[in-house]
Amino acid sequence: MPTWEGVSELARAYLDDARRAAPGLGARPDPDALHDFRVALRRLRGLLRAYRAPLGPRISKRLRRRLSTVANSTGAGRDADVMLNWIANQMKGLSRSERVGARWLAERIKARRDGDPEARRLPSRFERLDRRLRKRLAAEARTTGAPVGPSFAGTTARLVTDAAVSLTAALREIRKPEDTEAAHDARLAGKRLRYLLEPVADAAAGAPALIERLRGLQELLGEFDECQVMLDEISEAVETLGASRAREAHDLQVEGKPRPRLKRGREDSGLLALARRARARRDDLFFALQPQWLGEHATEVIPLVREGVATLTTRRTTPYVLAPRIRRYRSRRSAPARM
Repeated sequence: MPTWEGVSELARAYLDDARRAAPGLGARPDPDALHDFRVALRRLRGLLRAYRAPLGPRISKRLRRRLSTVANSTGAGRDADVMLNWIANQMKGLSRSERVGARWLAERIKARRDGDPEARRLPSRFERLDRRLRKRLAAEARTTGAPVGPSFAGTTARLVTDAAVSLTAALREIRKPEDTEAAHDARLAGKRLRYLLEPVADAAAGAPALIERLRGLQELLGEFDECQVMLDEISEAVETLGASRAREAHDLQVEGKPRPRLKRGREDSGLLALARRARARRDDLFFALQPQWLGEHATEVIPLVREGVATLTTRRTTPYVLAPRIRRYRSRRSAPARM
């Protein structure tokens, strides 16, 4: 199968996944629908980015930018859902006074999520994007002549090898729990490798087992990243509270009223308790990663990929294989991540 034909098949499959999830979006999206929609667009973006060099400008920069804009607009809502879920799970272990701050933080996150104007526009924006992308895919299919260049299997084999090397390099940069940017990069690199492998897993030796291992890495790094998002959210909330109290004191001074005594607010203890828990969980996740993926273990994925690539390029491979595997993945999908 020519490379472009395989990419087109996958692109339409991912658009179909996103279209099925789109009715659940809007100002108050269904969390499962939002998750499915994000995954579908993430796969589509990764596909078009990975195969851009071997294919050339089949999809215009303008369409790619629109796809990125639509996909990025789902991030805030998803982060909010994950943080709210995590805060709710922490409530039992908090004291009565600490729950005041936890509830205040949850209300702050919820208000921002529900007031996000991007969420309301998302269904209509995706509808226009979907229509234009499908039109472009169909037009390209009509103009494509006889197969030239490497096959879909050959192109994918090369891309998978490059992705494995990138993942190894990213994992080597994680040396301590505070290396959150490196962990984020490794998470993205692991996703890229898994998304390249999944459509052709039935034709690549050892790929299903490697995909499961990569999914485990994604879960660990995903929760690691979510802990840092939570810590950043708490830090921003503390700054907001401090600024609000300083403004209140300033206004009282301007009005000639006595300067208030500075004291800790009712929310502070809860925010500090949540920060301690998020940091402790992040550190635990780092030590769980160490014996599996970090240090000398970072290179273990490369020989596994080479084994799969060797069989991928010698078998008769068509990317469907693809749709059944995607449907199986979706049926196994877990509930929204929790920290």
